[in-house]
Amino acid sequence: MRRSPAHRAFLSAALLVGCSVGCSVGCNGLDVVPIFTTDTCEHNGLDVASREVTVAYPLDGDTFETTEGETVRLLGVDAPEIEHPTIAEECWGPQSADWLAAELTGQRVQLAFDKECVDTYGRTLAYVRVSSSGAGTVVDTGDTADTGQASGSIEFDLLINEQSVRLGQSTVYEDFDDIKLKDVLYAAQAVAQRESAGLWGVCESA
Repeated sequence: MRRSPAHRAFLSAALLVGCSVGCSVGCNGLDVVPIFTTDTCEHNGLDVASREVTVAYPLDGDTFETTEGETVRLLGVDAPEIEHPTIAEECWGPQSADWLAAELTGQRVQLAFDKECVDTYGRTLAYVRVSSSGAGTVVDTGDTADTGQASGSIEFDLLINEQSVRLGQSTVYEDFDDIKLKDVLYAAQAVAQRESAGLWGVCESA
């Protein structure tokens, strides 16, 4: 998890900046639906638009696989690493992965995009929204999977990217510091730091 001196200086003012743009955390850390973009982005000459997918399983704290075989990376979020053959486990990595699994596994979610929608590894970069009511939970009926609601009727009112940062399951990914929702994420991170949430209360390198 990379940190810059400018970032640490910025954190103290992040809540005020976020409030001025109507951020999700506001000035009191309450859950308010954040600013959300449904803009398309261009990849390989084609416009990629907001869409719904079903989450099969998370790969770690900031990446998941869909039932359609697509790998999605939470835009603007940097979760600690879990153990891989060539990568050592980082502090809070397993907890972050478990949190994302509990939040997203079997969920119908909405993807929306920013300037870039695919990273250098071919993963989809997205803002990910879910239903806070659990309406997007997929029910396994054997041969088919059904959310119990008609497509398009689910209210996607919770931004997982912001929730992950605010609860200390991840930090702001500074390589994407020019994204549209950067103030939302930085404000969420300021709340997590203030409350010593998740990794901020445990990991010395946070």
